[in-house]
Amino acid sequence: MDRRSFIKTAAATAAALAAQGYLPLLAGEKRRKKAKRNKGSANTFTEPCAIEPITGYLSSFAPAGGAAMAGAFKARYSLVACHGSGVRSKNNVSGSVDVAFGKGKCQTVEVRDGRRSNRVKTSLQLSGASNTASKWTLESTVAGRGDLSFTEAGSWDGKTMTVKAKSWTQERVTSHPLIHRWALLPLVASGKLKREPLAFDMLDDSTLRPNQTIRYEGEIEIPVKGGTATLDSYVQTGQGIVPTHYLVDDQGRVQLITMSTVNWALTERKGQEL
Repeated sequence: MDRRSFIKTAAATAAALAAQGYLPLLAGEKRRKKAKRNKGSANTFTEPCAIEPITGYLSSFAPAGGAAMAGAFKARYSLVACHGSGVRSKNNVSGSVDVAFGKGKCQTVEVRDGRRSNRVKTSLQLSGASNTASKWTLESTVAGRGDLSFTEAGSWDGKTMTVKAKSWTQERVTSHPLIHRWALLPLVASGKLKREPLAFDMLDDSTLRPNQTIRYEGEIEIPVKGGTATLDSYVQTGQGIVPTHYLVDDQGRVQLITMSTVNWALTERKGQEL
């Protein structure tokens, strides 16, 4: 068979398969539609994917007001847990975090509810326009379990991250600016990352998550209490994390942070004193 005849035959075969839904794209569309009809499905292919872990929560979520997340500010986020999905995700609020910025510092108090409440307090010294972490402390306590409490102190000299606890010291070499996960808020809220992605290493409490990138995805419209909201979507990917979305309003407030089982929703622009 010559080349021209082969191409005609292949095209005819592809058309026949496409008509029956056997090509990967069309087959995927059939599975997608089937999953939407199946109320017991573990994945409903929510669009946009940024809100998939919190679709069961959004009907009660009203975007918070207040000034932009720039300079000195305080904010409180609710921890929106995801326990599975069907037509909507199964969510409940199971904690909170208060975040405060000012005078080159970032302070957080995170509380996770459960049989025994866990409280983690961090205090960071920030440097430069990228809010890199130069020094920090972390205190973790578990209600009723003094034996599970611990304190860590860390520092970063631009190349190496050092963390010290009572009985050990750990060093990790970094390849990018070291930025704490909550110190990302004003960077994302500023809108500057629309022009160029941010490459960094993330300080996650006292754990290093290397080779992270946050990039702008565009505007998305999501359902909220009483209507819809249009937000800018940014996605973070990298080693040791699941894809994380930051949804920012046009006033420079990070309204939602979605990951998977743990998600965050802005509930107050002014948190408690830290």
